[in-house]
Amino acid sequence: MLNKYKSIIWDWNGTLLNDVDTCVQIINSLLQQHNGKPLSKNKYQDTFGFPIADYYRRIGISFEKESFEELTQKFMGEYTRRVKSCALHDRTLPTLTALRQKAKDQFILTAAHKDNVLDLLDHYGIRHYFKDIEGLDNFRAESKVERGHQLLKNNNIDPKKAVLIGDTIHDYHVAMEIGVDCILVADGHQSLQRLRDKTNHKTPVISNLDRLIGD
Repeated sequence: MLNKYKSIIWDWNGTLLNDVDTCVQIINSLLQQHNGKPLSKNKYQDTFGFPIADYYRRIGISFEKESFEELTQKFMGEYTRRVKSCALHDRTLPTLTALRQKAKDQFILTAAHKDNVLDLLDHYGIRHYFKDIEGLDNFRAESKVERGHQLLKNNNIDPKKAVLIGDTIHDYHVAMEIGVDCILVADGHQSLQRLRDKTNHKTPVISNLDRLIGD
């Protein structure tokens, strides 16, 4: 699927890092504090999205008891405490290695805090696979369109020879905004059917990383 591309732009959370179960556990703890109903993993994947504030409202958190900023601090404090117990997706390392052997340039474009992601890349021993990493300088998980444009500019990436691989509808919208192709992997924060329903028919939606390079 990736032979025609020179540059592979990866999303991080949910795409390479398997952190969904941890996020479900943390959000259910917040919902309990706000008298909300806990989410199953499937329900989480059918409701999670960007902007994060809108997602919180959809699951029953109104910001009357706590502000969005306070909730963000709570979530990120707990996430930071737990994240290094998460694993990479099973095919992350073989996929990154195979693409490096094919002389593909690999990058990360994330809505997470850049410094935190750099620390995690060192923790998992995979930082050397990536030529550059663009992320946010805050914890609000905002749109990464601006960061995407900056990534292309800083690295002289030809959009016609680049693809963004992510796990959310937001990744699809970012790819469209910055002018690169998109492949979505339904092994992260949003469900297969939801990804298919909210994207165009030209965007591949695959169940896991296996289909990208084969065995």
